[in-house]
Amino acid sequence: MYMIAIDSGTTNSRIRLVDEKSNKVIDAIKLSVGVRNTAIDGNADALKSKIAEGLQGIILRNKLRSSDIQYIVATGMITSNLGLYEVKHIEGPAMIEDFAKASSLQLIEQFYHIPCIFVPGMRNKTEHYTGKLADKIDRYDVMRGEEVESFGLLNQLGLQGKGLILLPGSHTKFVFITDWKIESCYSTLCGEILFAVSRETILSSSLNKKLITKVEPEYLIAGYQSSEKFGLSRSLYHVRLLDLFEEMDENQRANYFVGAVIAGDIQSIQQHKRLEELDYVVIGGGNPLRKAFVEIFSYLEIKNVIEATDEQVDLSTVIGSKVIGEIVFSKTINSQRGGLFNENN
Repeated sequence: MYMIAIDSGTTNSRIRLVDEKSNKVIDAIKLSVGVRNTAIDGNADALKSKIAEGLQGIILRNKLRSSDIQYIVATGMITSNLGLYEVKHIEGPAMIEDFAKASSLQLIEQFYHIPCIFVPGMRNKTEHYTGKLADKIDRYDVMRGEEVESFGLLNQLGLQGKGLILLPGSHTKFVFITDWKIESCYSTLCGEILFAVSRETILSSSLNKKLITKVEPEYLIAGYQSSEKFGLSRSLYHVRLLDLFEEMDENQRANYFVGAVIAGDIQSIQQHKRLEELDYVVIGGGNPLRKAFVEIFSYLEIKNVIEATDEQVDLSTVIGSKVIGEIVFSKTINSQRGGLFNENN
């Protein structure tokens, strides 16, 4: 038997066919569709049809039938109000069993009536606070999808104690964990800032569209130090000045640029002293941002930093989804299916 993991974000979605016994990813499809389409169109028709086409494609090209798929697990923005089926955030702290319990099991006609488990995201628990607005709002945060990645990384690495899982991407997510329980998360716009500033400002002429092609610690750390000393906005303008007055290539300037933006992320966490007394720090996400954060953490002399491998990152959503799927589906079998399913056309 097989299971399918769907991870849907703002602009892209991934569908992975997984062997139930070995956890091996048999096939994968990346689709250029996400909740951005819903926001633009005013409905989720495009998202639903493209996901359905992707499911059909991955099943047929592997010469399978829908009955060969035990279940689908859908995570990420696909379970938001702009997705296919909204599942409200659960409140942290939360263990993987809490996410499984709050998941919603649906039968969707376009998904060939394969049981589909929609996994909720998480929001931080916040107490009543009467202080300054900035201090109040900084206590709030949400995530969808990163909680599944985090559990998948924990499962592979077998870590215990108090730790941080850092997941750079469009939004950098700092996920704080104690003994397999997600305590809270903290998010920044790091990736989106890098993309927007490098494409839509005067800096576009000083940077390669791919940004970093190779991490160069000397220039990465110089940008970090500049942002600490002069602030982010001035440090970004430095990139223009480095192009005009210094003999630096595009990649070196890109490292300086990324280091300056990462400094803002780290400073926000350090304000809360969240990097102290950690048993481990796992840095996942894609490269080159993963490697850039590893270099910055090394510069800051933060101990017990683990850089996840490409394979561990690729498998994190699959393994996290599979663990949740097994919990939910075992309860379904025990209930003889019927009572837990909802028909959704």
